[in-house]
Amino acid sequence: MRLAYYPGCVSLSTGKEMDKSTRAVFSRLGVDLEELEDWNCCGATHVSNEMVATGLAARNMSQTELDIVTSCSICLSNLRAAALKLEDVEIRGRVNAVLEKEYKGARVRHALEAILEALEEDEEGIVLPLKGLRVAPYYGCLFSRPVGVHSPEYPVILEKLIRILQAEAVDLRLKTFCCGGPIFMPKEEAANETAYWILKDAKKEGAEVIITLCPLCQLMLDTKQRSIEQRYGEDIGIPVLYVTQLVGIALGLGPDELGMDMNAVSPMPMMEQIYERMAEG
Repeated sequence: MRLAYYPGCVSLSTGKEMDKSTRAVFSRLGVDLEELEDWNCCGATHVSNEMVATGLAARNMSQTELDIVTSCSICLSNLRAAALKLEDVEIRGRVNAVLEKEYKGARVRHALEAILEALEEDEEGIVLPLKGLRVAPYYGCLFSRPVGVHSPEYPVILEKLIRILQAEAVDLRLKTFCCGGPIFMPKEEAANETAYWILKDAKKEGAEVIITLCPLCQLMLDTKQRSIEQRYGEDIGIPVLYVTQLVGIALGLGPDELGMDMNAVSPMPMMEQIYERMAEG
């Protein structure tokens, strides 16, 4: 299988572990990722001009005829939204008038979707079943938007993946709740409270790990977890992994290959428990 890979800006900064684990997992699965040669920002949330944002996304998507995968839900949402807008002949014409390569259409997928497809074809690739591990599937608000691929109210693809990895998906009530990241700068207290309720929900359900699909969600739930604990005087202590990191563990990849040293809440005690459970049979 060959796929075009759109890393996104955060893969070069705060989300390096997302990029590292994505590349490692696809390599282990035998999927050939071809990084877009000259990619640019997807438009993110800071480009207020809708036509400019659509043009930025179209420039990325025009570079390949392969299916495009990204591990970032923000990039996924922006690229898919642009693809829908570009179905309008007038908008496509205006955008193509300024592009070096003509946009002719694109299929954009989250890395999760491609990984699940590969695992369904060959579950024997799982060398370390995650039996007994209680996993909280956290989608955030952008993975299933724009509407059309997964239910925005109750997506289940993460739960499906968790079952294939032989782990146990906990019932996270706030799994599609916004992490608070988009309002962190202007409304820090409100953002922290939002993240706290998500973490508290996972703790209440007995989760041993939370998996995310978005670097902004990772920032709020992992990087800020210690400060949230101090703010609310409550011990949470739940590691938060990108879904590619969790899949990598099941595929037998090591902590260095998955960028585990970049996680704020160390996942190493959790990994030791996985190894102990496996040794016990």
